[in-house]
Amino acid sequence: MKKTIYLLMLFSSISLIAQKDINNDGINLGAYIPEQIETIPSYARSMLQNKLNQIITKNGISDNGYNSRFIITPNITVLSKNITATAPPKVALNLEVTFYIGDGIAGKLFSSETVQIKGVGTNETKAYMAALRQIKPKNALIQDLISKGKERIIEYYNNNCDLITKQANTLASQNKFEEALAVMVSVPEVSTCFNKVESKINTLYIKAINAGCARKLNEAKSIWAANQNLDAANQAGAILATIEPEATCFEEVKALYTNIAERIRTKELLDRDWEYKLRVLDLKKTAINAARDVGVAYARYHRHYVVYKVRRWYYY
Repeated sequence: MKKTIYLLMLFSSISLIAQKDINNDGINLGAYIPEQIETIPSYARSMLQNKLNQIITKNGISDNGYNSRFIITPNITVLSKNITATAPPKVALNLEVTFYIGDGIAGKLFSSETVQIKGVGTNETKAYMAALRQIKPKNALIQDLISKGKERIIEYYNNNCDLITKQANTLASQNKFEEALAVMVSVPEVSTCFNKVESKINTLYIKAINAGCARKLNEAKSIWAANQNLDAANQAGAILATIEPEATCFEEVKALYTNIAERIRTKELLDRDWEYKLRVLDLKKTAINAARDVGVAYARYHRHYVVYKVRRWYYY
């Protein structure tokens, strides 16, 4: 009898730079492993998480694990588990892995594909890991899964553009510019909705970085004013280093940075430059990429627990 394993939630976290290099259409997909878990070894679970990341990124999608609406999630069924008659004995696993892509918030399944894999190891963990290594991101079935999923994601944005715009406008009217920008930059460039929101993204970007600059500058000032020591300098410096150079208050940021750097070098007798550096204007970066960076950074910093409705996908 098949033994079904539901896996623990684990969001992906990989380099945003790598995402930009491979993502050509602005579609975001989160790697999600559900809460229910039985016996899959932790090392094997980590490998499965990495495989999900690879499936996403190597098929031209941005891996966004921060409250992503659209997700890829797996389900593993143990078809057989045997102990080999070798010396020493080994564990042999025959697994069926089904991958699902869908709208995790609404609970709508977009596409699914199943692959069978086998693994042999000196223990169950190694057998799982040997089996999971057999999953190839460029497998034809997996590529078909991604292709169908992308079509449905684009369809969602095309059909719900007015609602997305309304949500962003409501947030902006409440001066929640960074949150509004995060909503807008989630729209894929390949959707017809993007043509309608692109100009609004540029406007929101300026408002978001100005609001963020003012907030972060005040926070850094407060930290530095309270304790003018190396620890406070590092805390303030970490904040200042995240401020966009295009923000209107950036001259004030540079002035505070210079003040802290000079004070620390003198007070702490540092014979080297202070470790924190301000951001510099990247002339090669497009406006939309700059806006996406701010929106993703906001989502990453303000991520919250999301309850995905995926249970019935496994019995679809």
